[in-house]
Amino acid sequence: MTTANLNLTEFVDGQDNPDVPINEGLNVFDAKVCEVLVIDFASDADLNITATGTKPQQWQYAGFEMTDTGTSLTTGRNVVLPNTEKAFYSFHNNTAQSLTLKTSGGTGITVATTKRALLYSDGTNVVRYTPDT
Repeated sequence: MTTANLNLTEFVDGQDNPDVPINEGLNVFDAKVCEVLVIDFASDADLNITATGTKPQQWQYAGFEMTDTGTSLTTGRNVVLPNTEKAFYSFHNNTAQSLTLKTSGGTGITVATTKRALLYSDGTNVVRYTPDT
């Protein structure tokens, strides 16, 4: 079983090694409250935020700073969140192009070059909470 919002593994009474889900939960909580994940575009294409692998997974961070130092973007791109995951995000577009934070099946919000915004994904669409600053 996992929690409804952060997808944390729930502790089961009598479970062997209860430190595993507890430590995992603390790591995800720490990332969600305090950490901004810096992601550098590896190619001149849309970028998918992952919901797989070791936790904290990319989508579980408090925010993203997007860069294009390795590959210069030639046009606006989408940064695609996993569907169904609900979360607030601090989003810093530190690239040469506008970026749209969206889910794969929903609408998104475009953040201008070098700007920041507070955005929310309801699991289907991304909405804006603050203007670009």
